[in-house]
Amino acid sequence: MMQQQDTAGAQRYSGEERTLMGLEFGTAGAALGGGILLALRPDGAFLHADPSVLRRRTPFRDWRLPGLLLATGCGGGYLTAGMLHLRRHRAARRVSIAAGTALIGLEAWEMAFIEFQPLEAAFVGIGAAVVVLALRLPPETPAPGALGAAGALPAAHSLHRRRRRRGRR
Repeated sequence: MMQQQDTAGAQRYSGEERTLMGLEFGTAGAALGGGILLALRPDGAFLHADPSVLRRRTPFRDWRLPGLLLATGCGGGYLTAGMLHLRRHRAARRVSIAAGTALIGLEAWEMAFIEFQPLEAAFVGIGAAVVVLALRLPPETPAPGALGAAGALPAAHSLHRRRRRRGRR
């Protein structure tokens, strides 16, 4: 992905990075919102989700635990990925790949064990897009000046090495 610089010299996000963060924050919002609504009304009334579909092939009797898992696992994972990209953290790429892969797996499980919904297919596509966009990012290259930036680490590491050498002499 190409990084663009504005007139002040600060690096802006590329179109692919903005798309990735949009997918991450949008998915986080949907998962957090849906999960909280399911947890608040485990009978599924807020989302018109019948709990009887759970009882057929899953260990769940109502939507409370699946809702909490959706909000914390998927919502929290995608929110973390988006925040890491926003801060250009070195772990952002790996967290996005993990979040996208986990969403694909979750939706595949839902299709196999609960029932097929077109929205699940859409979320498989979103998970795949997140993985592809994250793989297109350069591995662990945060912007200069960012916390833990690649430009700041070598100098700090060199200073540490120099201090250790002096202590040995």
